[in-house]
Amino acid sequence: MNRYFYLLCMMTAMAVASCNNTPKQANETKASQPVASEENTPKVIEVVEQPVADFSECDMVMLDEGKMFFYNTKASYIMPYEAETDSVVNCVFTSYDKVYYCVALGEKILLRCIDVDQANPQPQQLADWGVPYEKCVTETYGTVSPLEYYPGRNMLGLYHEFSWDSYSLNEQKLYNIETGEVTDWDYETWQQSEPIMISDDEEQTAENYVYVSTADEFKEYLHESDGQYWFEDGEAVCLTDKINLKSYISDPDYYSGPEFEYISSSPDNSKVLFMAILEWGDYPHGILVVSSYDGEVQIPLEDTDCTGYTADWLDDGSLVYVGEAPLSPDDPNNDASWHYRGHCIKRIYPDGHVEIIANCGDFQMKPSVLSR
Repeated sequence: MNRYFYLLCMMTAMAVASCNNTPKQANETKASQPVASEENTPKVIEVVEQPVADFSECDMVMLDEGKMFFYNTKASYIMPYEAETDSVVNCVFTSYDKVYYCVALGEKILLRCIDVDQANPQPQQLADWGVPYEKCVTETYGTVSPLEYYPGRNMLGLYHEFSWDSYSLNEQKLYNIETGEVTDWDYETWQQSEPIMISDDEEQTAENYVYVSTADEFKEYLHESDGQYWFEDGEAVCLTDKINLKSYISDPDYYSGPEFEYISSSPDNSKVLFMAILEWGDYPHGILVVSSYDGEVQIPLEDTDCTGYTADWLDDGSLVYVGEAPLSPDDPNNDASWHYRGHCIKRIYPDGHVEIIANCGDFQMKPSVLSR
């Protein structure tokens, strides 16, 4: 991952807050929220509580005010995880059916995990990261370092020590999942733990790694020209000509674009998710856009920001992302920047209709694709 994308990733996290037992539910979306037609009414997913907590069918974990919630993307239900009573600040889901997460406890930041394949899974204490919690929080938006997962190396990583020179957290602790050892990142150790590779005749399983995102075979055919984003594989197709990008500028004095950055393609390679960078301050700002590769569908996700986005494709072609939570017209947060407003998780289905899953500010998907 290059430094540019590391910078963007660093802004995806949650501030620690008070704990609730259920995520806040949104009742409506803004009129400007992109939908296929006015007939599509966004649906709010209900929380399901069970006597025996069984998260084995859930493939997404969400965070809301220090609590974890699990979401089944196929059956569309949410289950709260109530066994953890400390404040959860970040997490990562692995295809081993384990969720690793950090909690803030006094001045400490601790690593724990649960095995969601077990009924009523209980928190397991793994390690003290050995750095003060406050050192893992950025001095810009006050966000916590994401928990990084390096499957090929069987390690977790946590960044710390904010620097105004790079506007990011510059040092990293590593946790070896096999040995339970916490060490400082260093080049020699990193090189010695290169990702495990498997031969062509070996079966690809969760035990022999390595996870990859959706196929990106069309990425090389994308380019920007004349202020537009194009897909060119023979005939050139414009992916942004139906969108008035200038209408999403917050301050004309900072307008410098547009610039475009590829993020990912849908599982069937029919759509692309990308950034439209419109302004530059300390960080790049703009919106995310979903377009079909034939240019017929162009959806600006106007309640997103290029710095701090969280978005992922599901197997059915849906896109799940973090956007702004609905606000009343007189809400004082209407004038706040994107990072200081309320957020919720939304799901755009392939036909264009939108579901508001819950007013959570972060989520992580369970990896499902293996590669060698």
